[in-house]
Formats: sequence, C-alpha cells, structure tokens
Amino acid sequence: MYTTGRPPLRWWSTSLLLVGLGLAGSAYLLARLFALLDPSANATPDLCSAVSLPSCDHALTDEDFWVLGTPLAGWALIYFSALGGLLLLARFVEGEFETDSLIAASVLTLAGVSVGLALTTAASLGHAPICPVCLLLHAVSLALLFSLQRTAARAVAEQVRRVREVSVGLLQLGERTPESTRWHLVGMGSVVLLALLAYQWVYVETTLRRPAPVTAQDRERLIAAFRASPQVALPVTGLDPHLGPLSAPVQLVVFESFRCPHCRRFAADLSRLHREFRDRLLVVYKHYPLSTHCNRLLPADLQPGACELAWAAEAANLQSGFWPFHDAMLAAESPPSEDDLRATARRLRLDPDRFDRDRRSDPARQRVAEDVALGNQLKLPGTPSVFLNGRSVRSTKAEVLEILVRHELERIAKSNPPDRAGNESGRPRREGRPARGG
Repeated sequence: MYTTGRPPLRWWSTSLLLVGLGLAGSAYLLARLFALLDPSANATPDLCSAVSLPSCDHALTDEDFWVLGTPLAGWALIYFSALGGLLLLARFVEGEFETDSLIAASVLTLAGVSVGLALTTAASLGHAPICPVCLLLHAVSLALLFSLQRTAARAVAEQVRRVREVSVGLLQLGERTPESTRWHLVGMGSVVLLALLAYQWVYVETTLRRPAPVTAQDRERLIAAFRASPQVALPVTGLDPHLGPLSAPVQLVVFESFRCPHCRRFAADLSRLHREFRDRLLVVYKHYPLSTHCNRLLPADLQPGACELAWAAEAANLQSGFWPFHDAMLAAESPPSEDDLRATARRLRLDPDRFDRDRRSDPARQRVAEDVALGNQLKLPGTPSVFLNGRSVRSTKAEVLEILVRHELERIAKSNPPDRAGNESGRPRREGRPARGG
C-alpha cells in the first residue's frame, strides 16, 4: 500500500526557494541574451564581469547550444517553471496526487541534473564556453534534487514503485479509468500546459530578435561579393595577439576597439569561430580605438578611454594575458577606472607593477599606433572591421563569417590536393610575418 502524508513544510519551502533562484537566474540569462541579440535595446548588465568572473556572453550566443530554436537559457526558464508548477500542486492538492507531484518533480530534476553534468563536463574539457551563472543553476538543480527527496519523505524504491503504478494506469486508459487517474491527467496536463506556454513565449521572443537564417541564394551572393573584394597585404607582426596556429590555412584579421559596443557581441562570435575551426583558422587582433588620444585623424573623440585600454591590452599581451583581458574589458558596462584595471590585472594573475609600467611605455603606444596607422590606410569604416585572407568582409555576423571561412577552406583544399603521402602539396603564401601573442 502506498502511503501518503503532508510533506515537511521546511523542505517544501526550501524546494520552492531553490526553484525561485533557478527562475531568477534563468530569467537574467535570457534577458542578457535578448540584449546581445538586439544591441539597440536597453543593455542588461553583465553580472559575471561585475564580480570579476568570466562573462556568460560566449555561452549564451553559442548556437551549438540552441535546441528547437530555443537557447539553453530559455530551456532553463521552462524547466524551472514546470518544477514550480509541480511544487505548487503538491502543496495545495491533498491525497496521492500530492506525493506524485513531488515524485514527478524529482524525476524532472534528475533529468536536469544529468544535462547540467554533461554541460559542465563539456565546459571543463574546453568543448564549450564557461558560464558562471549556468554553473550556479546546475548547483541549484543538484540541491533541489536533494531537497525534493526530503520533501517527498519516501524511500527511492517506494518512489520507483509508484512511478510504475502510475505508468501502468496511464497505459490502461479507457471507460473504466479510475477518477483518481483522470485527476492525475488534469493536474499533470496543467503543468505541461504551463511549460508549453513558457516555451512558446521564449521561442517567439527569441525568434523576433534572432537574425534571419542565411538562404542558399544569400550564400552565393555573400561569396560572390567577398571574392570581388580586392585583396590587400596585411602585415602580421610577431607582437600581434592571435588565436589558432600560425600554420592555419585561413587568416582572419580583426580591427577592434575596447569601447566599441558592437565589439562586445562580436567577441562572443570570435570565440565561437575559434572553437568551430580550431587549427584551421588563425584569428589576428589589431587595435583601432576611435579616440583622438591615439587616432589623431578622427574629427572627435568618439570613445574616450579607448586608447588607454589598448595600451593596457598590450601590457597584458606581454604577460600572455591578452585574451582574458580582452574579454574582461569588452564585458565591462562602463569605462574601467585605474583601480578597475589593476584589479583586473591581479585577477588575471599578471604582475601588477610590470603591467602598470608596460601600459605607460613607449613600445606599447608604438604598437597601437602602428595598428591605427594601418587601419587609417585601409580607411576602415569603424569597428569591428574584418579581413578574411586579405579581403574585406562587410558583415561581421558569425553566420556570414562561418560561411566564408568554409568557402575559403574548400577553395584551398581544391587548389592544394594532398600528395600520395597524404600531405598537402602546398599552402597559400601568407603576407607579412607570422603572428605571435597572447
């Protein structure tokens, strides 16, 4: 006989509090994603950067983690909404259905914990970007699993037996279906309806902000426009920061400014491209601050403090910390103060005294000046500006860049067939000197 009883109020309250934390965290991630997808909207602050943690932006915009047109942040909101519905049913409906709701919540939470462990493992192995808020939600889900077990106050074997009984009852639906089973269907159906409504809202809101997919016709036009663009020789010095091996067949040169709002989203796209193509893509960074402090051809100081951040980035690069510094500065919602820069240097485990000396040194200013002079020579329209194998790319959308990188890889593979030993017979000659940097 399956026993029932009111769940302990303290554990029910704890479970509800954890669900509330999960809803708040997932709602924040979703709001942050909406701001990234629509830069013209009111910006949602990057809480991770505010407390000196890695930004979640890379994980939020990584389309490898979108399922059925919905980002994982949206699925987290749906997940915690369903759990909240089950908990409320468990508290306000007495009888067998009370405990059955708690068991259903435990099963759903177990599935959520499994997904969380898989994503955490992928992030730890470098196959996915790290998201501190996501890790917090995984921890909430794990704590919720424990809390729900205490709330249900039933042995695991008894819960498994009850799941079997309910499953058999649902499979034998008919005219003689017990009234209790029908009420089970009504209760569970209401939770499913709540989850579907949450999914519909997330899907619609995300679709309205998400860029339209590139069609086959658009792809051909993009490639044709890219091939028609004149090819220029871009010098790549040994001091340029880069991602990927120097022997990569495709080279992406990026001009950015640390006070450029569009570069914030583009930084996440660069990280995604790097993870996608690995050793087949070399990403080279060039400075182009829109500030008259180091870019004197500008009619006005459009980005106060951008030159100082570029000099600081060069100082971080001398200690092999360019890319962490790059991500931290682009995630900042307001211009960092001197104390903020020193705090960032300490967090990145840079020598703070050397960092202060280097960012004020003539070599750091000279390297930024060389990049700015190159950008002015190329008559850059703004930042970010991108050159793929020496050709200008007008769009900086990740989808467009991915199409063009794949096109270049296919073109190079056709022009350099492997020899009998399985090696490429040749590689395209790269202009300038090889890159070396943080």
